[in-house]
Amino acid sequence: MKKNSLKKAFSVIAMAAVAVSATSAVASATEETFAPDGGYSKDVIAASEVKPVTDVTKIVVGKDQAGQQVKVQISVDGANAKFCSTGMHFYYDKRLTLETDPFGDPLVKKGAGTEYLGTIKIQADPTAKDFDNDTTKWAGVFFATAESANKGLNGVLYEMNFTIPADAKEGDVYPLDVIYRSNKNAKDLFTNKENDETGKVMQAYFFTQGIYNKDYNNTFAAPAADIAKNANLASIDKSVDGYIAIEGPGETTTTAPVTTTTTAPVTTTTTAVPTTVPTTAPTTAPTTAPTTAATTVSTSAGTGASTAAGTGTTASTAKPATTAAPSTTAAPTNAPKTGVAGAGMAVAGLAAAIGTAFVLRKKED
Repeated sequence: MKKNSLKKAFSVIAMAAVAVSATSAVASATEETFAPDGGYSKDVIAASEVKPVTDVTKIVVGKDQAGQQVKVQISVDGANAKFCSTGMHFYYDKRLTLETDPFGDPLVKKGAGTEYLGTIKIQADPTAKDFDNDTTKWAGVFFATAESANKGLNGVLYEMNFTIPADAKEGDVYPLDVIYRSNKNAKDLFTNKENDETGKVMQAYFFTQGIYNKDYNNTFAAPAADIAKNANLASIDKSVDGYIAIEGPGETTTTAPVTTTTTAPVTTTTTAVPTTVPTTAPTTAPTTAPTTAATTVSTSAGTGASTAAGTGTTASTAKPATTAAPSTTAAPTNAPKTGVAGAGMAVAGLAAAIGTAFVLRKKED
C-alpha cells in the first residue's frame, strides 16, 4: 500500500511541477544561495554535524580488458540515516559506454545506501558536454531520491557498468566525476527530510568537501600503487572523483643526454734576460776582463682534461582537465520549511520532478 502511495505521490508531484516551479523556485532563490556552499562560511561547513563523503571507483585494468565491462560504484560515508532528498549529476569520459536497459535508458542499480529511498527514473544528461575541455569530453546521468523519512544509509548509492573502448591503449585514463550543478530555478540536493539548518549545512559540506571539485576541494590524487601501474595518473585532474585506467607507461618524454667538455691546456715559457758584469783589475797596464753570464730558464706547465656525462630521463605527462562554468541543468529544490508533515517526500519529489524538467535545458548564464 505504501509503495503505491509513493508512486502516486511522485506522479502527482511530477504533474504539478511545471505549474509550481516558476513561483516556488523563484521564491526559494530569495531565501538561499544556489552556490555549492549554500552561502555558509568555511568554518560553519567544517563544523557540520553530519559530514557525508563520497567514494567513486578507482581502478586500473590490463589492456586485455579493452572492449570489456567494468563495474563502477558511487558510495557515501558519514551520513547513515541522516539524509533523504538527493539530486546529483555523475559525469564520465565519453569514450566509455554506459550499459542501457532494453529501452535504451541508462541502466543504473540502487545500492545499500539508497535501498530504502524512493528514486525517480535515472536519466541521461546531454548537457554534460557543457563541461568539455581539452583533455576530456563528457557524458552524464542524473540521480535523485525521495522518501518520507531519513532512510539514506552509508554504502553504495548507485552502481553501473561501463564498456571500455575496444581500441583502448596502454596508459589511457577515463575520468569519473560527481558534479554539482544549479541554475536560477533549481539546484542539486543532499539534505534531510526536514531540510532544516542541519540538513542545509550537511548539503553544503557534501558538495564542497564531500566531493572533489575545482573551487573548494581541488585535491584529488590517485594512489601511489595505481600510479605505478599507469604513470599518467600522476597528473590526473585534481577535481575529479574517480577513474578507469589502462595499465601501461602512457605517453613518455625523453630528454637528450647532456655532454660537458672541459679543456684547460696552459703553456708558460720564461726566458731570463742576459746580464753582463764588467770587472776591472787595478794594474799598470790596464786590462779589462769582461765576464758575461747568460741564464735562460724555460718552464712549461700544461694540464688538459675532457669529461662527458650523459643523463636520460623519462617522465609521463597528461594535461589536467579544466572545468567549464556550470550550465543550467540541475536537480530540483523548493524544500518545504521545517516541521511540515511529509516534507521529505514533497521536497525530494518536487526536486526530482523539476530535475526531470530541467535536465535537458541548455546553459542560460
